[in-house]
Amino acid sequence: MSSSGVITIPLDIVVEILERLPTKSLARFRCVSYQWESLINNYIVIDSIVTRRLNQPPRDPHFFLEKCFNQPQRDPPWRSSPKPFSILSYTYLYHQVTDEEQLYHEEIIGKCQDYLKDFQYVRGLIGFACSHNGPFRIYNPTTRQSLFLPVTRLPGTLLYLFGYDPFRNQYKVLCLTLHRQEESCKLFILGDVSNEWWDIPCSVGRDHFPLEEAVCINGTIYYKARKANWSHVLLSFDVRHEMFNHIQTPENLWLSPLYGDSTLVNYNGKLGCICPNKFSLNTVDVDMWVMQDAEKQEWSKVTFLDMLHGLPNLNIKFAGVTNPGGEIVIVHNGYLSEFALEVYYYDPKQNGLRRAEIQTTTSLYRVRPSDKVTISAVTDHVENIMRL
Repeated sequence: MSSSGVITIPLDIVVEILERLPTKSLARFRCVSYQWESLINNYIVIDSIVTRRLNQPPRDPHFFLEKCFNQPQRDPPWRSSPKPFSILSYTYLYHQVTDEEQLYHEEIIGKCQDYLKDFQYVRGLIGFACSHNGPFRIYNPTTRQSLFLPVTRLPGTLLYLFGYDPFRNQYKVLCLTLHRQEESCKLFILGDVSNEWWDIPCSVGRDHFPLEEAVCINGTIYYKARKANWSHVLLSFDVRHEMFNHIQTPENLWLSPLYGDSTLVNYNGKLGCICPNKFSLNTVDVDMWVMQDAEKQEWSKVTFLDMLHGLPNLNIKFAGVTNPGGEIVIVHNGYLSEFALEVYYYDPKQNGLRRAEIQTTTSLYRVRPSDKVTISAVTDHVENIMRL
């Protein structure tokens, strides 16, 4: 205690107290003073919050719903065709009604005069873009802040990959163009004072058509690509060292959609690839390949027997794997409904399937039977108070 009667708390104890507070309280306390804002924005405090949330994940994932419909036109139908309009909303569990009925709170986070693409969730932040080379947008659902990245001015159709470097605590966005890949790769570092895209060498070659689906695991972005001969390959991008690499896959790991809609997932901190037997006589069994050693690129395979047995139809997709529960999340691949959305959870340990019906608390946008709803699951949600 000082001579004026004011109690002085050591800085290390203040930091320890702040680390134990709820995330929303920390976001409010940043408004107390510049000193508090500087302290809470410190790397150690923010990173400890995310780490704490990663160690205490929710049982059920959060969901993102893309609702796409044709916007009515003023001109007669023979003069103009309907234009697509998309709304992206973020939902999190608000109330567990029953084991099969869940009430979710819904917040609209983005609208687009077209289709949404390149949706990715990385360590508390959401990245997505509109079709026809719209700017990449990053949204923080904890602080409700948005950031539009500068236009890259690259030619052709663009693909964005969103990743995180745990060593330098940096978020990075990689932009690829489908034309002249070896000359046209750009990188954006979130928080960099230059606020511009940097040119980086692209070592993947000209014969490379990147696909949208990607997953970031331990500082590495994994994604699929199609070659000129229509064969498919698996590639990676090291976020820290900013280098590409070709991943060797087993011969019977089918990446092409011709053999089934394979899905890249984070399986307990390792790269997994879920492969349904689309054209097999047995369409209810599902294979999952897991890269056990990322450096040696060694894979193992497990088959889930009767995994899809009992589902209403096979027009489904795999949306991820919950952590630490290990349940595989299954959603409809384009769902048309006016009331509810169905989600299925497969437990590999119990070889059991449970169903959940998602209902939202708000009516920000009503879904018509003719509208298409695409579901994306976030199985590793964390709260992040990072400012954009």
